[in-house]
Amino acid sequence: MVPTAQNPQVKNWILIRGLARGAGHWGSFPQKLQKAFPNDKIYYIEVPGNGLLRDTVTPLKVSEFIESFEEQLKNKNFDFTLPTYGYSLSLGSMAMVEWAKQKPDFFKKIFISNTSAANFSNVFKRLSIDAMTLGFRMRRMKTPEDKEIASLQVTTTLSKEQLLSDYKHDFDSMLSFSKTNSADPKNVLRQLVAASFYGFPAKPPTEVVLMSGGKDKFVSAQCSKDIENKWHCKHVIHPEAGHDISFQFPDWVIEQISG
Repeated sequence: MVPTAQNPQVKNWILIRGLARGAGHWGSFPQKLQKAFPNDKIYYIEVPGNGLLRDTVTPLKVSEFIESFEEQLKNKNFDFTLPTYGYSLSLGSMAMVEWAKQKPDFFKKIFISNTSAANFSNVFKRLSIDAMTLGFRMRRMKTPEDKEIASLQVTTTLSKEQLLSDYKHDFDSMLSFSKTNSADPKNVLRQLVAASFYGFPAKPPTEVVLMSGGKDKFVSAQCSKDIENKWHCKHVIHPEAGHDISFQFPDWVIEQISG
């Protein structure tokens, strides 16, 4: 069990997003996480080439992301004496697994969502046709709003109408961030290369909880089941969620983390 407000041991949370997405693309999840764990410290870590590090060249190997992660922590005055937990998505989860592998005592527990491994699942499960063609389709769109909607319609199960009504505050926040911090297409390609070759270790490098969306249109939900079968770790599934579970169902994710 993760310490909660009723058991308020102070701890660190590290959040890492996935392909082409940065710290401003979380929606309301970080704020709700902070409310659930008011004493904790939350740190946003960028995959090099994404978000606030959009001008950085993305390494072609996930293993080479870790140097950037640790440099980011140093710049944030990270307290290494506190227990550290992690939540991540997709490519960010590959990187978090690699980080835990390189630094076995760093994470107490990690929650990894909708991710995959080259040595556990085949390429056609790891990236859907919709995901493969998303970048090409977005390049033909005229406005940043249209591009953001197109992206979220692949990574969630939300309609355009829902994004512009029920999720409008989160959508507007993401759109604002994307306008100034969108990833360079060359870095997106480099991230795809890094992800495509990344294989998980034979055993989990720390305590792991898998999360997956039953309606993921970006990565097949089978990939998380493949990891579960290899690692024999806890796996929780939201049957109605898409790829970006924490954007669409932040309360559910926090419930799993707190349980």
